[in-house]
Amino acid sequence: MASRSTPEDGDLVVREEERERRRVYLLHTAPGPAQVLLRSREEAIAKALTFAERERVRAWLTDEGDDFVLLEDFRVAEPV
Repeated sequence: MASRSTPEDGDLVVREEERERRRVYLLHTAPGPAQVLLRSREEAIAKALTFAERERVRAWLTDEGDDFVLLEDFRVAEPV
C-alpha cells in the first residue's frame, strides 16, 4: 500500500506564508484553520514536531501551494 503524501485529519502542518512582505509560519491541525503564528521557521518546525510526537500524528511542512513535505511520522504502528 502506498503512503499518502498529504496530511490526514489530525496531522500537524506548518504552513509558510508571506504577510505584509514578511515570512510567517502558521501551525495548525489538518484540516483546520491556523492556530499559532510564528516568525521563525526553526521554531515552527520544533513546535510542530513536539506536538506531533505528543499526539502520535505526522508533522508536515508546506508553502502557500499544495506541496507537502513530511517532517516526521510519530504514528504508532498497528500490530499485525
